[in-house]
Amino acid sequence: MVVSILWYAVPSIALYLLVAALVVGPRLARRPRYRVGQPWPHEPMWWTANPQGAQLPAAHGHAVTGERGGARGSW
Repeated sequence: MVVSILWYAVPSIALYLLVAALVVGPRLARRPRYRVGQPWPHEPMWWTANPQGAQLPAAHGHAVTGERGGARGSW
């Protein structure tokens, strides 16, 4: 009886635990995601392959004003 449990149950449980560790492990090691509206925690990094091409005219647009909101409910 004990040999049967050791022979069949332990490898099955070990396999399930291994799959769970492979699925959950990378998610736990990752840093938190950036959410819109929260401050950006990193230094700005600008890159362009053509530095002369980065001299673009200023964009003409209007600033968005009004209430904030969204699907997350960050009002």
